[in-house]
Amino acid sequence: MTYDVAIIGAGSAGMFAALELADTDLRVVILESGLPPKERTSITSGVGGGGTFSDGKLNLSSKIGGNPQAIGCSSTELDALIEQVDAEFTRCGAPAQYSGENAHDLAQLKQTASQAGIEFIAGRQRHIGTVTIRGVIDNLYHDLLDRGIEFRLSTKVGAIAAEDSGFRLDTSGGSVHARSVIAAPGRVGAYWLREQTRKLGVGPAFGPLDIGVRVEFPAELYESIERVMYDAKLRVLTSTYDDMVRTFCTNPRGFVVREDHEDFVLVNGHAENKRKSDNTNFALLVHMELTDPVEDTTQYGRAVAQLASTIGGGHPILQRLKDLQQGRRSTIDRIRRLPIHPTLEQVTPGDISMALPQRIVLNLLEAIERLDRVIPGLAADSTLIYAPEIKFYDTRYDVQAGMETKLPGFYVAGDASGHSRGIVFSAVTGIYAARHIEAKAS
Repeated sequence: MTYDVAIIGAGSAGMFAALELADTDLRVVILESGLPPKERTSITSGVGGGGTFSDGKLNLSSKIGGNPQAIGCSSTELDALIEQVDAEFTRCGAPAQYSGENAHDLAQLKQTASQAGIEFIAGRQRHIGTVTIRGVIDNLYHDLLDRGIEFRLSTKVGAIAAEDSGFRLDTSGGSVHARSVIAAPGRVGAYWLREQTRKLGVGPAFGPLDIGVRVEFPAELYESIERVMYDAKLRVLTSTYDDMVRTFCTNPRGFVVREDHEDFVLVNGHAENKRKSDNTNFALLVHMELTDPVEDTTQYGRAVAQLASTIGGGHPILQRLKDLQQGRRSTIDRIRRLPIHPTLEQVTPGDISMALPQRIVLNLLEAIERLDRVIPGLAADSTLIYAPEIKFYDTRYDVQAGMETKLPGFYVAGDASGHSRGIVFSAVTGIYAARHIEAKAS
């Protein structure tokens, strides 16, 4: 079967690329290894990608989620694309509430953070919620079906080969031929994409890697910040190593969840619409860049994740902050005596410093002490630390106009491209690629 465009991955990049191509004369297929939104059980695979099982935070700012200059997008164009993405989510059922719009309160929070030596990145946000986002993605999925986009679900793409007329994709359901390919397999497929693009001669350079933990604490500590910006972006430069540590994906009254991969398990977090916990959680991530001779950040991150999974017996590691500070492992008994109850129970109490490198652990401890000045009480003995949380943004492709690689007709988009982080900017890269394909076809 031959198509004009084959899209690998039905995350936000793939779906918004298809949305852009839906009203053209181009024949489009989306190849997705997972299931429809309402049948999914996997957090990482399926229609909607990782966003379907996220808490649906939309960062509607050009300062959050990617670098427009890296993809050749002007700030004016990017702002328009962000508005387009937001409008589509609204059309498909996203709630109308926003945060991060009160300039006075944002300025006050920025001042408080600055006094503590912390950078606060303000931005307009919309929180959809874990339950609602699945319905929104399902509406978008059926809209694409109604508009003629073909989905091949439970279809895993193996090898990609260049042909005279385009590309051949060997899948679990047979070969697919396409004149153009948009590869958007998400973070879960980044390692696979790296190996395929190397064979095609457009393999990526190694980019940075974010390694860290998920921090959980009483929800009351974050309430004053939540009223200003639901998912406040805070960055710390540590004293010892001068490394950048950032908060990411804050979930007020949310839940810590496990994220299963083939060779290891990670942690993540979400916040639901109706079901609430007594805790708030966020990722605390150390920005890592490796140089010669150890440049392969993908393998480095996977090795750390695999070691942590081994130490945790196939479960995430949970530790009290006090125990981490004092260099001893946590036990089930110590965890049970805490005034805060973990929202993720399928864990192994242990010692995170046995799994994460010493530099990472020291950076995290220093960042928590500094963040305590903005979130008083964060550095309490009973604060819970889950490990590992790793964001594989570590392969970065050299792209030309419209996310096209130097191999004509082969595009990369979404988080696997190394140029986006999160739902909105991922969708932007998908739209950008689709528009370039459409322009070339006209």
